Amino acid sequence: MTGLSCAVIGGGVMGAAAAYALARRGARVTLFEQFAFGHHHGSSHGATRLFRTAYFEHPDYVPLLRRAAEGWRALERGSGETLFIPCGVLMAGNAASGLMAGTRNAAEIHGLRLDDLTAAETAARFPWLSLGPGMEAMIEPDAGFVYADRARMAFLKGAETAGAKIHYETPVRGVHVSGARVELITAHGKLFFDRVVAAPGAYASEILGHIGARVSPLRKALFWTSPGDERATLAGGFLPFAVEEDDGRFFYGFPAVDADGVKIGEHTGGAPLADARDSADDYAAQSRRDLEAFLRRRAPSLSPVITKEQSCLYEISPDRHFIIDRHPEDGRIAFAIGHSGHGFKFAPVVGEALADLVTAGETAPEFDFLSLARFDAD
Repeated sequence: MTGLSCAVIGGGVMGAAAAYALARRGARVTLFEQFAFGHHHGSSHGATRLFRTAYFEHPDYVPLLRRAAEGWRALERGSGETLFIPCGVLMAGNAASGLMAGTRNAAEIHGLRLDDLTAAETAARFPWLSLGPGMEAMIEPDAGFVYADRARMAFLKGAETAGAKIHYETPVRGVHVSGARVELITAHGKLFFDRVVAAPGAYASEILGHIGARVSPLRKALFWTSPGDERATLAGGFLPFAVEEDDGRFFYGFPAVDADGVKIGEHTGGAPLADARDSADDYAAQSRRDLEAFLRRRAPSLSPVITKEQSCLYEISPDRHFIIDRHPEDGRIAFAIGHSGHGFKFAPVVGEALADLVTAGETAPEFDFLSLARFDAD
């Protein structure tokens, strides 16, 4: 495929991973990012993202996650950066909760290790965590977290090293089939490519029209607390965690990896947006109150004082699973959308899948459950 010209739309982690995969295969890659370098208008910014393999969302993700772990390690070797920390993830909730039951189901199907904790063990190892009646805890020892900003930059730098060109502040205003090539309408005028990969995140409808309109933008809020508290670091025994309450609300957090402190957020909830460019100030204030209540309830020994907050976007598909496929109207266009707040960890395999789709017309069968075809009966 040497010499094949490929445009990548979107400089978040999925677009960066696709550009990396394509450039390393010998394609002539041009990546278009609508915002400035380092912007906070999407879904990929920030210091950390959870990595879990016993996937409660759907057991069919597990083979992809195993490959993703290999992909992160390969990217580490190629970049010389530490990207993936397999420190274990602490999970807690009622035994029948989606988090706990779904995680156990995925682990049983795929032979993954989970370490159950007694109440005494939980209290001894994680004295900051206060469990409610009927809640149990366990650790997935091979899980952990990915350094998010660092990982995205490793993909982008690797793509550039392999010959890719990256254009920031260059929105794509349209994608059209034009004879033998695909036409992009950009701020630089019309440009033509042999293949196009679209990873537009919450801005999917602007690029992919009715297909992109299948995903809806959701505004989320993130918070930081306990800066400077050594107990809240990996060295202090603080693990990344996920806690599902009896009412189904799902909170998660990370140990302090920098001066900002402990990052905590709610995976459930969020403010639905008519447009990804809309704000949701009222939601942020309510989310802060909810997070403070969670800290008082489940982590009373941590500082309840929020020292930093930030927003990000989820892109929600109808079933909250990814949509990764070729465009039904032109197979030269491939896309990955609908990552619904849990996609970052998959970036190495999604990048390879997008490269497969535009160069070979297909990808590994493990991706079949994420194809657009599942909505045909709608």
